[in-house]
Amino acid sequence: MKNFGELPPGEIPESLKYNRPFQSTTLSNGIRVVSERNGSQSATVGVYVGAGSRQDTIETSGTANALRLMLTRGTSARSKVDSSSEIEQMGARSNGVTEREWTTQSVTCMKGDVSKAVNILGDIYSNANLDGAEFEQCKQELAAEHENNFKQLQPHTLELAHYNSYRDHMMGQPIKGDRDNVQNLTVEGLNGYRAANYFGDNMVIVGTGGIDHEAFVDQCNQAFGAMQKTPTLDSADEKAVYTPSLLFVRDDEMYNANVAVFYDAPSVNDEDYYSFRLLKNIFGSYRIDKHAEHLNDGKKQYHAQHALLSDLVDVTISDSHFFSYSDCGLFGNYFMGNEIFSRQMNYCGVCLPTIYSHFMNDVEVIRGRNNLYNEMMNLQSHDEVNAEIGQQMIQTGRRVPRSEVAKRVAHLDAYHMKGLSNKWFYDSEPTFTNWGPVETVAVNGSYKYFKVNTMSTVSNTHHTLQM
Repeated sequence: MKNFGELPPGEIPESLKYNRPFQSTTLSNGIRVVSERNGSQSATVGVYVGAGSRQDTIETSGTANALRLMLTRGTSARSKVDSSSEIEQMGARSNGVTEREWTTQSVTCMKGDVSKAVNILGDIYSNANLDGAEFEQCKQELAAEHENNFKQLQPHTLELAHYNSYRDHMMGQPIKGDRDNVQNLTVEGLNGYRAANYFGDNMVIVGTGGIDHEAFVDQCNQAFGAMQKTPTLDSADEKAVYTPSLLFVRDDEMYNANVAVFYDAPSVNDEDYYSFRLLKNIFGSYRIDKHAEHLNDGKKQYHAQHALLSDLVDVTISDSHFFSYSDCGLFGNYFMGNEIFSRQMNYCGVCLPTIYSHFMNDVEVIRGRNNLYNEMMNLQSHDEVNAEIGQQMIQTGRRVPRSEVAKRVAHLDAYHMKGLSNKWFYDSEPTFTNWGPVETVAVNGSYKYFKVNTMSTVSNTHHTLQM
């Protein structure tokens, strides 16, 4: 243990024991205003709404993302050009993101311009003009984005994996909406979505960097005080149910196959959430140019996933993913490589999670935990910290400091992680998503053929998927 510089059980690095000052205030209309201050000369202001593509319906798929875009295209006080010019003149930058359970718009600026940034964001959310002609132009831009989906190999495969796991539920639909439905969206639909989801009790304003909390609260109160506290329409939502399935999207013109194998996983409020964050870092990422030509023999590497992949000479990428939501979650791996290794990539996705039920050493846990520690210590930019706080406030209702996350994983060892793998993966039913020239696996359309490989035991050394 000393050779790996491991701390005693329960101890965390000194650098993770310090948490920046965090303050929270709730306005009279229910909007929560929070800030995390540091000595920087710049700051980021982000407005987070607890609604995303999940609150769409099949008929209105894409509304959440379209509304976010339309909010920045002119208000009763500013035209689209005026808003862009004002941000540009400050030397600031604006950014927006739509996710499945939350949506955000943020501005990063010098700390002396925080009041201007808050004013611009307040105008966007309170007084946006949803102009019909502007929306038609926006829909054309959205259609162009959808046309480029095939170039986004990993993101598009992960969207397919969500669909394969949740099917007709909105959690399984694309965040940007159904490409065939974009042209059917209406301004009336945008207004209905805003009335149902954009209200005080469902919003958080986050300031990070050079923020004075008291002044920040006053600025937010002036800019957002007119927003309603409660919704005027009911929001669409229902419980997400995981549905293990097979999905093959065959495209023989592609050079490489994309494979995603995902399991049902805990929600963000589940007791196993932090264990899964550690597990994600144990699996980690693989790049053939970085790991395949390691000086050690592949079989001697402590990382079991890398040892498996080092034998596959044309699998170039592997990334572990943990998507955790309010009432559900997905955990698994994405692989990209030559089509002749499609079976092996599916096998790698289903093999190790169950083998970890029997075999996991403390070295892998130590390395995974150190990866997580480094990840948290490298989270320094205003944008990244702002996004972390906003997501936590929306999903858990509180700020979870990095010292708490570190403390929660500091006690976990190989025994605990083996139990976790046994609970969630052994004899479980994952979803298999394959996109590209995947004829060799698509011909085996029986889920049972894939399911038998989830029962990896000490005596079961022969796996059909690897053949």
